Order: sequence, then structure tokens, then C-alpha cells
Amino acid sequence: MLRRLTLISALFLGAAIHAAEKPLPPIRTDEIASPAAPGSVGAAVFSATDGTVWLTWVEPSVAGAHTLRFSTLDAAAKKWRAPQTIASGALVNASAMDFPQLAADARGHAAVVWTDGHGGALFSRTTDRGATWSAPAPITREGDGVEKFSIAVLSDHRVLVAWLDARAKKSGLPAAAAKAGGQMTGLYARILGETGPDVLVDPAVCDCCQTTLAAFLDGGALLAYRARTAEEVRDIRTARFRGKSWDEPRPLNNDDWRLAGCPVNGPRLAADGGRVAVAWFTAADNDPRVLASYSPDAGARFLMPLRMDRGHPTGHVETLLLRDSALLVTWLETDGSYWLRRISPDFTAGEPIALAAAGVVAAKDFPRSALVQNYAGGDRPAQFVTAYVDAGKRGELHTLLVTVREGELLAAAKDCDCAPTAEQLAGFPLRGTIAAIVAERGMVSVQHGEIPGVLAAGAHEFRATPDLLGKVATGRQFLGRIERRDDAWRLFDVRLMVQPAETK
Repeated sequence: MLRRLTLISALFLGAAIHAAEKPLPPIRTDEIASPAAPGSVGAAVFSATDGTVWLTWVEPSVAGAHTLRFSTLDAAAKKWRAPQTIASGALVNASAMDFPQLAADARGHAAVVWTDGHGGALFSRTTDRGATWSAPAPITREGDGVEKFSIAVLSDHRVLVAWLDARAKKSGLPAAAAKAGGQMTGLYARILGETGPDVLVDPAVCDCCQTTLAAFLDGGALLAYRARTAEEVRDIRTARFRGKSWDEPRPLNNDDWRLAGCPVNGPRLAADGGRVAVAWFTAADNDPRVLASYSPDAGARFLMPLRMDRGHPTGHVETLLLRDSALLVTWLETDGSYWLRRISPDFTAGEPIALAAAGVVAAKDFPRSALVQNYAGGDRPAQFVTAYVDAGKRGELHTLLVTVREGELLAAAKDCDCAPTAEQLAGFPLRGTIAAIVAERGMVSVQHGEIPGVLAAGAHEFRATPDLLGKVATGRQFLGRIERRDDAWRLFDVRLMVQPAETK
């Protein structure tokens, strides 16, 4: 049963000049009854490309036979469906810091990874929306001390997994780790179920901070994690997966946080096409803070970060990215309060909004969020669900549905009725040249440059309407938008560029 928790006044676009004249629309927060039993830990949520929102958690047992369960959200009724079991027994571990991770695609295929409590990690798959699951299998047979894993379904339906691995500490140094200067925890990755060795992404990383993956439409992904140097600098790095190989890791931001210990605070990524949002915690210069940034080009460049917190954060961050490039960032403060802040599309941070009061969220919990409804233009709001465990003795799992009236916020910020339309937000911009027209198949071939995270440079075919086919000609340059539907790309909103006058 859905009940109203609170209506939060949204004072967070900084438009003080208009605030007295026209109050900004509120952020609405409603609690949805949780399907999890009291004492459950390790809650995580994931939004598939078909809009299905999955919730996973572990229900502990006194006898040690814990149960990994899941539910999906009935968005229309605003309630969770009856929970179902993925796995149960001694190889399911109840951990609030190393919790199960699930990723799913639009076909109802999903994979989930969890720790077995004995230095390994297992995975299981479903091809029928969770009705049945495969027998658990290890994600790696080479690793030791596997933890802090993350997974992503790639555009070709393969499942990429990355994790921290202590094998170098227990079986001698590999060559790459020796060059790094010590027996440190490494970061490894592989495609689930494929043969071949694990791939060493980074030989020296912080050994108790979560990793995070975001998949791109071009078949690749971006991985973010907390690195570690011989000088004990523990800043965030990213590494780009190109579908078959990994780029060299690179620093996200030069925080220069030096710490002879592990902060148990990993970054979080969100992606839409090639656009990327990232949030992380740092305490460099003895100044604990939550930072957020944005990349327009699949992580090649990030903007100078904005500070999110209220002055006393513990971190435990999460981030979401809306279709208009607005960022939503959440975090915990030291008093156990849970906060949300919105960064507008012009990369301006608004005022923080309380999602849970002081003392409500368990100190060791990592609240997780997933989009229920993205902003699609006009007055249609964005919605996301967030899950956290409370600080009470029973440790109950709570799920909140948060409604962000994005179109009204955009209009209020500019003091106009100018929210983008659905077509303006659909797909991704493209500049190209018509290479060929295949009218009998309703296709055009376009030569174009790279669209980072979306398409590699080259010639690609796109579906086109009969009107568009009659409008274009071979060799004509244009500006347009592309959108992927049913595993095929379509071209729309085409605007022909003026051709240069011929010289005599």
C-alpha cells in the first residue's frame, strides 16, 4: 500500500529572484511497502532498458542458510510484486557492504552476482524474467578474495563483470603488480560465461571500496573505482572497455587524498548514451566532501566537480542521469540523514533535499537508486526508487518513490514555458553525410564521425520514413537525431545543411 511520506519544497535551482514570485514545484516522496523480511541486508535496485525495476536483497537465517531474493516493481500500482528466490543456502552470504548486484536487459534476461562468504563470488542467470535461475557458478576460477563486484549488460547482451581480487597477496606478484610496487589488491574483469583468462584492469586499487560499471550503446562500458598508489593516494580512476579490450586507467579528478587505510566508499556511475554522471566521496585536505561531475563524451573528459554535501558527509553516494542531462545525487551525512541534490542541465547545483531525517538510515548502509520513469519532455515528471535499511533494531528495508517534476523545474529556472519536447530529448544528435539510399529496405547509409559511447566513426545504416527518403540525396550533409529501437537504429529530425555555392 502506498502512503504519502512527505512533500518536500524544491528550493534548489538557486533562482531566488523568482522564488518569491513563483514557488518552485515540490519534490514528492512516497514510501512503497517493502517486500523484504525484517533484518534483510544488501538491498540493490536496477532499471532495465525496458523500464522494469528490479530489487534484490539477502534475508539472513539463524542457521546460516541465507536467501537471495528479488522483486520487480509494478509501476502502475506503485507496489512491489511478490518476492521470489534466486538462491538459498550456505553459499549466500549476508553482507551490508558486499551486496548482490543485478543487471538486466529488455528481453527479460538478467544476471546477478553475490559473495559466497568464503573469498569467492557466484553468479546466476535467468532468461524468463526471473521465473527460473541457472545453478550458481563462480565468476572466476583464478581469483582469491573476490569482492566489491559490479556488472553491466552490454548492448550485444553479453554481461561484463568487474571485481576486486586479492590473488596477488596470496600467490605471489604478477609482473604488472610488481611494477606497481607492492602486493596490492588488483582490479579484474571478464565477460560472464566466456572462456579465457581474467583481464587485469589495474594492479593496485583500494581494497574495500565498491566498483561501478555503466554500459554504452556502442558495446563498451565505463568502469570507475578507487585506486591506490605506493604513496597511499586513494583517488578515483576510470577505465573504458571497448567491447574487446580495455583502455589504460586514468584519474577522474586530482583529489590527492592520502590515507593509510580504506575509506569503504566507492564511486557511482550512471550513463545515457555517451553522457555520464559520476559521484564520489573524498576527504583530501581533511575536508570530507561529496563531489559530482558530468562527461558528455563517454568519460573522455569530465567537468570540474561540484560539491554536493551539507558539511559532514559519510559518503555512500548514488547518482542518476536524466535525459535532459540533469543529475540526481544522493548521499549520507554523519548524523544518519539521507539527502538528494539535483544538478541542472547547465551544471548548477540546487539546494539539498532531505529524503530521510537524522538517525533514520543505518550507518553502514549504502542506499541504492534506479529510475522508474525518465524525463521525456513536457510536463511528464521523472521518477526514481531508492532503497535503504533503517537504523532500528529490526533493520527494516525501506523503498521510496521519488517524483521530480523536471519539466516544471526547467521552466521555472528560465521563467518561461520552455521545457523541451519529447522529440527534442529522444535519441542522440548526429552530423553526417548521406552515403547511400536503399529505398526498397527503407534505409539510408550515413558516413559520420564518432558519437562517443553511441557509435564508432564510419558508415552505418539507419531506418528512415518514406518522407525522409524522398528528402535526402547522396552526398548531402545534414544534422539529425538517431534512436535505437528493437536493436535497430532510426534516423529522424533531419535538417539539411546549406550546400556551398559552386565556383566557376
